Amino acid sequence: MQEMLMNLLQAVLVAATPIVTAYIVKLLNAKAEEAKEAMNNELASKYITEAKDAISTAVLFVEQKFTEELKESGNFSAANQIEALKMALFEARSLMSVEAKRFLEEVYGDLDNYLKSKIEAEVKLLK
Repeated sequence: MQEMLMNLLQAVLVAATPIVTAYIVKLLNAKAEEAKEAMNNELASKYITEAKDAISTAVLFVEQKFTEELKESGNFSAANQIEALKMALFEARSLMSVEAKRFLEEVYGDLDNYLKSKIEAEVKLLK
């Protein structure tokens, strides 16, 4: 009788092992995916914040060093506006890390278009 119970228990364990293993593998994969998603969200947030800070700094820099003087003297023109945008774009790019630039290019495509639109929005907020 005891031998028969041991054989039955062994059969149940042999049958249950693949099911339990599959469940554990699924659970581990789900946890790994959650961790990956959390890491991606943290990196995305970090790089977007870095870009936002770089853009704000660049716009304020150009405003103080270039456009403010031209506006005060009455010499601010459309050509100066284009030059100010180029300066802000250069400053923003120089303030950002290579990783942030690479991330934004992957997510948004053309980095310059992304930065230009954000710079223009930042300028509008300053007005």
